[in-house]
Amino acid sequence: MTYFADLSPYTYYPREIIETDREFIDYRPKSARLNVGWLDAPAAFDIGPTPSWLPDALLDVIAGPAINGMRGFHECTYCPRAAGMITVDHASGPLTLGHGEIRVPAEAGTMFAAPSLIWHYVTAHGYRPPGEFIRAIRGYDRSWLTAPGPWIPEDADRVSFE
Repeated sequence: MTYFADLSPYTYYPREIIETDREFIDYRPKSARLNVGWLDAPAAFDIGPTPSWLPDALLDVIAGPAINGMRGFHECTYCPRAAGMITVDHASGPLTLGHGEIRVPAEAGTMFAAPSLIWHYVTAHGYRPPGEFIRAIRGYDRSWLTAPGPWIPEDADRVSFE
C-alpha cells in the first residue's frame, strides 16, 4: 500500500466509485477528502488506546457501501509474514479487508478517506487514528454515501443492478 500522512489531502483517485447492493455510483466528490490510516512499513504511526467501541464501529462502516474497490488487494506490511487477504466476521457476513476504501463524513465539506485495512491496523497494531476521525466514526451517517447532497452531486453517474 502507499503511505499517506493522516489528515493530508486525499489524492489517490480523483473520482469516487461506490458500489451499493443495487447500483454503482461514479462521480467527482463535491467536498475535500482527508487521508486516515494509509499505513505502510517502515513508516511510523501513532499508537495508543482507542475507545472500546471503535473496532465494531469500523466494521459497520466497512460493511457499508464499497468505495473504490480494486481487483487486487493489499496485505499488511507490518505483519511479519504476509498471509493474504484478511477476513473478519461481522453480523452482515464475512468482510474481506485490503481491496477497498471507506468514507466517513466529518464536518460539512470534509470526508475522511481510509483503506479498509484500518480495522486491522487498529486491532492488530495499536494504531490510533486522529481524534477527529474517531469522533466522525461515532456519528457515522451512511446516507451521505448514497444520496445526492453534501457529498454526491446531483449529476453523478448511476448504473442500476436491477
